[in-house]
Amino acid sequence: MKSSDNPKSIKKCEHCKQWTDGEKAFCGHCGEILDKKYREERAELEKEQQEGTPLMKMVKLKKAENSAFWRLIEKGIQSGQMVLVFFIALVIVILGLLPG
Repeated sequence: MKSSDNPKSIKKCEHCKQWTDGEKAFCGHCGEILDKKYREERAELEKEQQEGTPLMKMVKLKKAENSAFWRLIEKGIQSGQMVLVFFIALVIVILGLLPG
């Protein structure tokens, strides 16, 4: 038996209740995440990604959830922000390429 076959620590999976290598991030039987803290951080990150960037949160219209008109207004504002960022980046690139 190799030393790599014998895990240094074993952990019982919270999902399938099988014993698995405790040093791994995922259960060898069911594939679920073993570390509870990692699972919570991952869920929080996914929630933040769904909500969007802070700038996107600022223009999030409460009325847009129910009305197609307000959704269109919200998307227009977000598109305007993207165009503004594009032009700012373009100016920065042009200024960076100028000699002197």
